[in-house]
Amino acid sequence: MSGRVGRFRPFLVIASIKQLLRTPACALPKAARWWIVGLLLAYTLVGTVALDRWQQRSGQPVRQLGFGYGVLIDAIEKTGEYRVAAGVHYPGVAFSAHRLPFIPYFIITLQEVLGDDLGRIALVKCFLFNALLILAVLAVLRTARAPTWGVLLLLGFVLTMPRWGLNVFEIGLEEGYNITALTLLFALLWFGDAGKRAGLGWVFTVGALLVLLLFLKSSMIYWCLAVPVLVWLRTRDLRAAGVLLGLVLAGLVGLASFNQVHAGRFTTGSSWEGWNLYKGNCQYTKELYPPYSLDILDYEGKVTADRPLRDEWDYNAYFKQRAVDFIRGHPGEFIGLSVRKAWVFYGEIRPTGLQRGEARYGKPMTVLQIPWMLGFRVLLWAAILLALQTLWREAWRSQAGITAGTYLAFLVLYSGFHVVGFAYERHVMPVVMPTVLYLLWVWSNRVRTAADPVEIQRAQT
Repeated sequence: MSGRVGRFRPFLVIASIKQLLRTPACALPKAARWWIVGLLLAYTLVGTVALDRWQQRSGQPVRQLGFGYGVLIDAIEKTGEYRVAAGVHYPGVAFSAHRLPFIPYFIITLQEVLGDDLGRIALVKCFLFNALLILAVLAVLRTARAPTWGVLLLLGFVLTMPRWGLNVFEIGLEEGYNITALTLLFALLWFGDAGKRAGLGWVFTVGALLVLLLFLKSSMIYWCLAVPVLVWLRTRDLRAAGVLLGLVLAGLVGLASFNQVHAGRFTTGSSWEGWNLYKGNCQYTKELYPPYSLDILDYEGKVTADRPLRDEWDYNAYFKQRAVDFIRGHPGEFIGLSVRKAWVFYGEIRPTGLQRGEARYGKPMTVLQIPWMLGFRVLLWAAILLALQTLWREAWRSQAGITAGTYLAFLVLYSGFHVVGFAYERHVMPVVMPTVLYLLWVWSNRVRTAADPVEIQRAQT
């Protein structure tokens, strides 16, 4: 008899797994959730080690970081000032307000604890910030009524996307930090327990994420200011929204004060804004963009002034004015370039931001990314159309209406900077997980209303 049971045991296991996959995510046993957490930890370890070996980070000093972070951290350590010496980025101009302070000081802190080794620093950074991803997944699993197989399928699609992984496991890119911060933010906004949504812990966690985003990327400012308003519309809790707005304003004042101390101007703006605007809107942009990186203009000496520049703010104002002059003088070309940038952000599936002479399909990783990008574009436009349909059919202050409005507001406020300036594939990656989370929310909402007709009336109020 025991032999017969043993023969049927694999079938019983398979049947149990099928049953679990059909179970609503919110009804999963605690043991199954812990298995998922374990898989995410393993994913973090494998991804970090893989990128570490690919980039040969182990044993490399922090000053080797790109995107202006390595030289800035090196200058801080040598001089004690948040300032890159004149001539490093542009002849005769020193920079302090070109990079936001979270990443440099975060890496310096890890360096003091772990030593000057990018491999060790990357390992700890990735576990710390992927913890935000794990918390987000747990929030979804705790409340989503979509079937478990659907939740795992959509999350697995994102986690296996090559470009998403390359950005998440980076340490010298803003996307290496804001992707998981945004993931947890949207999970809390949409999947947080309704009874705790206005609780003190929830408010300060969301506020901390918003302040973190402010100190990571300048393009997040308007989105961070919009979140308290969206929270008020969703929860009708003026106190919670007021506290969130106060935290965001305090973060903005703190950032402006930081620039006042180090760059001599009370502003939340970056002194590289004009430079980026000019590269995305000048006479040379059309021939390079979108296949090639506009940083090529710097390497080829095409971003130069016809007069000496006094400081970083003069540098910023000069190139911003050059960009404005180009836009005014070539409105048709500006519109054409903006359409290209919007296409890169919302439709392109091919690699972008290549270096001069680099083949578009010359690397296996870029070719492998294409089917994932195609799949994501289908999900993105499905989410956009669902959100627009919801706003058309539902009361805009209903839960479904506010959720749809939140998703569309994020897309507009985040992508707007890139449509005016420039966008590459990596700039799209912070949108990927919010898109999947919105689709999961819609799915869960439809399951809930189908199961309980009373919920239909509640959703409309």
